[in-house]
Amino acid sequence: MNHNKNDIKKIGLSCLNLNLRRTGRLVTNYYDEMLRESGLRITQFTVLLSIAYANNLSITELAKMTDIDRTTLQRSLKILEREKLIKIEKAKTGNVRSLSLTSKGDLKLTASIQLWKNAQDSMKKSLGIVNFDSALKMLVKVRKATQNQDI
Repeated sequence: MNHNKNDIKKIGLSCLNLNLRRTGRLVTNYYDEMLRESGLRITQFTVLLSIAYANNLSITELAKMTDIDRTTLQRSLKILEREKLIKIEKAKTGNVRSLSLTSKGDLKLTASIQLWKNAQDSMKKSLGIVNFDSALKMLVKVRKATQNQDI
């Protein structure tokens, strides 16, 4: 093996991507558990919330709004459509499809918002409001930093 264990450890402790992904998985699992009784996963909740916010948006607009790649998003949308929580309708012209909540989707979202609020409150309590707000601001800066990189 040509890898120095100390170098590997240093990478593991200092890699922003690795640490964000680890944290992201744990936070996702936490919110999934908090939303379990609603029958929604946090990713589905986010999609429903985004559709409710900007009714009749296109899949491309939703992908940009949520930073979810189109392939992953389309799989999620198929599940939500099969569960009759959203409608996907082809626009009158072009190849654009618009998304909207069904009444069942609206009810499901409404019922899950309090569960989400409970999760948020619990995280704020655990981190403290100053650290919670600071973490959100830092995540915005990280997202912006990725958009400013030459790839």
